[in-house]
Amino acid sequence: MGCYLLSPVLFRIIWYGFCMKILAIETSCDETSVAIMEVNGSRHQPTLRVCEHLVASQVEMHAKFGGVVPNLAKREHQRLLVPLTLRALKKAGMHKSSKFKVQSLTLTLKNKNLLQTILEREPELLSQFPKRILPLDIPDIDVIAVTHGPGLAPALWVGVNFAKALALVWKRPVIPMNHMKGHLYAAFVPETIHYSAPFQFPRLRFAVIALLVSGGHTELVLMKKFGDYKIIGETLDDAAGEAFDKVARMMKLGYPGGPAIATEAAKFKNVKIERLKIRLPRPMISSKDYNFSFSGLKTAVLYALRDLPKGTRMTSVIPAMAKEFQDAVVDVLVAKTIRAAKEYGVKTIAVGGGVSANHLLRERLSQEVKKQLPNAKLFLPHVSLTGDNALMIAIAAALDGKKKAPNDIGAEANLRLGN
Repeated sequence: MGCYLLSPVLFRIIWYGFCMKILAIETSCDETSVAIMEVNGSRHQPTLRVCEHLVASQVEMHAKFGGVVPNLAKREHQRLLVPLTLRALKKAGMHKSSKFKVQSLTLTLKNKNLLQTILEREPELLSQFPKRILPLDIPDIDVIAVTHGPGLAPALWVGVNFAKALALVWKRPVIPMNHMKGHLYAAFVPETIHYSAPFQFPRLRFAVIALLVSGGHTELVLMKKFGDYKIIGETLDDAAGEAFDKVARMMKLGYPGGPAIATEAAKFKNVKIERLKIRLPRPMISSKDYNFSFSGLKTAVLYALRDLPKGTRMTSVIPAMAKEFQDAVVDVLVAKTIRAAKEYGVKTIAVGGGVSANHLLRERLSQEVKKQLPNAKLFLPHVSLTGDNALMIAIAAALDGKKKAPNDIGAEANLRLGN
């Protein structure tokens, strides 16, 4: 059943009723990820089953540079996408080589020029695709979902072009997905998720306030219904995750900064932070809007380290500084989120993105929601889904995806939620 032969009525039957299988691809930064998910039931409260979910992290490779190097990330995505996809198909029972291999290749080679055009900027993919993808029978996949932004443009293009190539040879529709929607919907996956066991997406009580915090984004989003997103506040400079990375670099704690700072902060015990005069600002915590700013906080850490009294033991300072910095970031994030939830009278609060793995942030938000908003429900993502992953893209596609012609899909590095 090819995308170019589906009638609108038949597509709606597949989309809204009964069963749909999604292959999702995520390459927005430094994780290469592929997921296969089965969707059953109504679109906005479906039953979901994870057939397979694979994530290959590039953290170790980028750590020696203190951050992600876009061209290295691109190269790794090209190297990993085909083997990850084949592994996912095999685990899901969809990996079959055609009995009529020569015929399959002959039929596909009619589109050889188009395939070369799609993959011309991805030479590694172009070399692997004919050898490893073309000989396969078309798998039991109904749609291909792919992150097309925001993110690093070179990395995004790898996933987008791979999805378009698959769409060409498998004759399946493509759903371009906003990466931040993925982080939002990941919050609603049960903490007790077991792969291969179906779970039902919860019935959401609208409106929803979502705090999305990652290395590249810090924003508060008002979601009035599925497909209706409004950014009510965002960072004016550094994102929270970016600030964690930069401050960790100042203190020579390594990359990624979030886990490194959390580890140091946990060592803080009897250091008298007042005596050391380490007190950092809580930027924009009292501003009337919902915007954030962490660049000044980063600078305050730099000055605090510079102005330490001579002879100060750094083994005591680093845990104290890490704790105070982490406290400052969490104080601002929690205060703004709770205030926004109160102002908009929301019934649901969701948190997503890499920084949502931070234990203190999760603990403080849980405490404040219970204390100040007892009638609201807080959704926190499973820690394994706080980073970039294809499962969140599959879920977002199932709940709020729209297929587009492959020629109309491209990478959009600065894509905003709601676009």
